[in-house]
Amino acid sequence: MVDPQGVAAAQQALGAQLARLREATGYTQADLAGRVSTSRSTVANVETGHSRGTLDFWTRADRVLQARGALTQGYEEVRTLVTRQRQESARAAAAARSAAAGQATHRAVALAGAGTLADWSANPVGSVLAGRAPVAPGGGASYAEEQVLVAPAGRFFDGLSIQAGVYPAVDDGRVLTAVPVGYVNDQFLRRPRRGLVVGVADGRDGMAAFGLDSRQARRRLTRAGPGARLLIPHAYVLDDLTLGILWAVANLDEALLNDDGLLADLQQRLGRYEALPQSAAGRDLAADLTTVSQMWLGSDFCARHILRHLAEVSDAPAFWTREQRGEEASTWLLFAHKYHYLQAVTDRFGGTALSRGFCIPPETVAASSRPERILMLLTAALMESFAIRIEVCADPEYAAVEGFVLDPRRRAIVANWVGADGIWHVGVTADRPAIRGYDDITGHARAHSAIAGDSPAQRMRALAAYLELDWPWLARRCADLGEHGCAGLAEPRSRLLSTAGVDRACRYLSELDTAGG
Repeated sequence: MVDPQGVAAAQQALGAQLARLREATGYTQADLAGRVSTSRSTVANVETGHSRGTLDFWTRADRVLQARGALTQGYEEVRTLVTRQRQESARAAAAARSAAAGQATHRAVALAGAGTLADWSANPVGSVLAGRAPVAPGGGASYAEEQVLVAPAGRFFDGLSIQAGVYPAVDDGRVLTAVPVGYVNDQFLRRPRRGLVVGVADGRDGMAAFGLDSRQARRRLTRAGPGARLLIPHAYVLDDLTLGILWAVANLDEALLNDDGLLADLQQRLGRYEALPQSAAGRDLAADLTTVSQMWLGSDFCARHILRHLAEVSDAPAFWTREQRGEEASTWLLFAHKYHYLQAVTDRFGGTALSRGFCIPPETVAASSRPERILMLLTAALMESFAIRIEVCADPEYAAVEGFVLDPRRRAIVANWVGADGIWHVGVTADRPAIRGYDDITGHARAHSAIAGDSPAQRMRALAAYLELDWPWLARRCADLGEHGCAGLAEPRSRLLSTAGVDRACRYLSELDTAGG
């Protein structure tokens, strides 16, 4: 078990190491803050162990203080401890809930066997069936039971447990799941927390597991009548596509629900920042929020900042964004305000050519699990569906470039929340060297895009190849999932989330494959 006091001690030790290196160079806290693009209070909080800082902060500090990787390594070690502690807490909380309900047969089963998304996706059925009696051909089974699926933590996601009822199913072209008689009134389907009903069937291609959101299951059973089996669409087979979506929805949803009241209160207090042309909010502004909720707050503020200043732009601008992995990119697919933002941008510049650049180096692709890479592709597809041309820069030197919108009339709207030291950093600049730098970045991405193509279909196929994804399989699965909608598998509970973006992306990919090109 990871001791919380041990985590705090490791964080304090890393902060003290930063202070020693800073003092050895003769820098004050304000000096260092200026060189790593943050505030003096952030440096002070990190040095005293009150704040962990971000990878971006530690990377810059390591470079400025010539620590030769010692600071970034220390940060990764602390982050690993924090992740392990959160996962252990999730498992302990799940076990406590099971014990309180008198359900001694509950068992924590990792959604990603060794704590990662990649491990679970390699053998999803094996994780669901761990320790259970095998399902007999034709759907018979000696028993069914309720389990706890532990969704893994990520770079920003805290990880969480998902209650799951696992039952035998028959796949005869339909997935008919043998739930108990009267299951529609079972407490499992009535509780407010997220739940998943899983049907396990022996089909043409071997064992497969199909998931249905507990709320959706109750609605279907209510309409079906007493004694009916639960029909689960084939589209909800648990594989790399559905797993990635479930992982993102569950992690985002849990955090935003827990912080809903705090977020509503904070939004009311942010009015004084709205009128400022430039502003930055340190994490101490929302210290009680989870990382996901801070991401939502920063993303929402940046979106509104951009839209306010786009009203003054007459020609089509070029956009640049910092998302590199599926984890942070999933916010485009699921944050409700981001879908409205994309619609507003398209309405503002309807009929004109828009572009958005990403920096996704090959090493980032190699380090990302397949479900995360699918989320990244779906994000790009969503933007292309709004007639925003996607360009991908593969050069790692551009990975730290802040998010911006380049106005052809020679100014830039700066808006950054991904990987920022604070919750957000926004501004508007007409500084000629800065504008020239942004123009060079967009020009380079346009001229050397890793997914060059004249049509959206060509670009999306090229991106699938770059992300090492099987295009025919993914297009076929997106067609199935787009027809049924993702809410049947992972219905958001938070008012701040929506599956409109991911559903649109799935349908768009399917349409591109059908149209060819």
